[in-house]
Amino acid sequence: MKTLKNELIRLAGQIFRNTQYLKQYEHQLALIYSSTPETVKRTRERIDGLKMQIEADSRMVEKLNAQMIATIEALDDWRIQEILTRRYVNHESFEAIAEAMNYDLRWIYRLHQQGLELTNPLGDILLNLAA
Repeated sequence: MKTLKNELIRLAGQIFRNTQYLKQYEHQLALIYSSTPETVKRTRERIDGLKMQIEADSRMVEKLNAQMIATIEALDDWRIQEILTRRYVNHESFEAIAEAMNYDLRWIYRLHQQGLELTNPLGDILLNLAA
């Protein structure tokens, strides 16, 4: 589960960076459009490459999110499902989860650990399939 979450965070950062690079190249293209054809061509190629990378990363984020949800839904214990959903899908703190579920924080940690132990092999398999 943590492996999937880390990959989603990495991809979100990569999408953000590539989007910023794309804006920069588009701005650069606007400034040099009347410049040499070679400069315009190189800038256009960079823009096209970044757009393709952003689209690929966005598809991967959607796929990993769906796999993470499927992994959680495959668990038998509804409490673990709720904790993992709140933690990894809704990005809630453990304290907020404990309060919402009316459980002791230590109990939330224990159930969370059980969930990670149950999902870790599945998460690793799913992550390898996504690669």
